[in-house]
Amino acid sequence: MPNEVRDDGGSVSLRALEMAAQVRPQGQVISGRAEQVTLQLESAIGMGLLNPGERLPPESVMAEHLGVSPLTLRQSLAVLRSKGLLGTRRGRGGGSYVAGVLPVREAEIAQQLRRHKSDDLRDLIDLAAATAGSAARLASRRSDEQDVRRLRKLAQRFASSSEPHMLRQADARLHIGLGVAAQSRRLTALLIQIHAELSPLTWGQAWLDGHTTAVAEHEALLDAIAEEDPGKAENIAISHFEREGAFIINQRLAILTSDLADQR
Repeated sequence: MPNEVRDDGGSVSLRALEMAAQVRPQGQVISGRAEQVTLQLESAIGMGLLNPGERLPPESVMAEHLGVSPLTLRQSLAVLRSKGLLGTRRGRGGGSYVAGVLPVREAEIAQQLRRHKSDDLRDLIDLAAATAGSAARLASRRSDEQDVRRLRKLAQRFASSSEPHMLRQADARLHIGLGVAAQSRRLTALLIQIHAELSPLTWGQAWLDGHTTAVAEHEALLDAIAEEDPGKAENIAISHFEREGAFIINQRLAILTSDLADQR
């Protein structure tokens, strides 16, 4: 039975749909295009590219942007409805809506951390830091007042959030927004891909103590962008990801150590 949801969240923009189409699921065996689109949309919801209450574009538009047939798209949407992530509103203005959120589950974070090899995880974090640094540097040169206001709004959403799934969404959305402010589609696409891999590792309970630090780092980064100081913005962005990356690696080591202790 489809979920009935309120039409109070606006519509999913075509830009957001394009961003969702740029997600490339990693580390999973995918059986076909329908499953790939399901994972792309699920990841987009998890990163806050698609938000609860937002109405999806018509199926023909979605199918075109996602590069699949309408039949394949319907198969994906049916799976997402069965998971409670999409709902349906009938009547005038009706259609499919984002109806749910992806909860942050400790067991899934631990599973993801176990699945990553140390070298791969380090590479991913290095790439995240370097890409964020480049995006921040370019954003400080190219962004206008509207871009900075948009970034500050995203940062405020993160600062005012307390639920892990909201923190994960807001954090990813802010960092992807750096690519948009840098006015670079390639950097934005790369940031989407990086955070599709990185976000599932973040904002479990162990991360909550670092919320205040992350808020301060975001503010310092946006101040540097607003001051048009590319070197400062780049250094802050890189330091931010290096700190969070070290936390992820330490969390992985703690899980593996605990696993070994349990086996004895």
